[in-house]
Amino acid sequence: MEEQLPAIELRDLIDTRDDLPPVWVAYPGSETFQVLMRPLTGARHQEMIEAAQKIEWDTVTMTKQVKLDQDHYRKLFGELVLVDWRGLKLADLKRLVVIADFKKAFLARKKEFACDAAAKELLLFHSPPFKTWAERTCRDVARYNAEREEQAEKK
Repeated sequence: MEEQLPAIELRDLIDTRDDLPPVWVAYPGSETFQVLMRPLTGARHQEMIEAAQKIEWDTVTMTKQVKLDQDHYRKLFGELVLVDWRGLKLADLKRLVVIADFKKAFLARKKEFACDAAAKELLLFHSPPFKTWAERTCRDVARYNAEREEQAEKK
């Protein structure tokens, strides 16, 4: 007798809470590395900037000034925009960061590096090429989605 599996409906699979669903984007020059990235719209970007602001005392002008805490901004960016990744291997990592321990790196040469909060932070903090690519790409994806919606409305 066959076991009856519960019925699965489309609404059970699709996360309808997110108005901007993430998309997989291939990292340039890599054969395997792809990032699941959430588009970053102007409104969400402004919210991130406001959340990462801090007030500092300027001793020259003797006034309080609002400044952007770059470290906090990168952390928020990693949490919001970088949803997941797959296929990050040593060959890609060598292009993104300086490798400290070549013996360990050699042992991990066939391994894929997992995506977690600490890994996101490490790449965003220590890999300017990755950070720049991620910031540009998430805005490009948002712009592309907006253009597609605009074209659909015209039809």
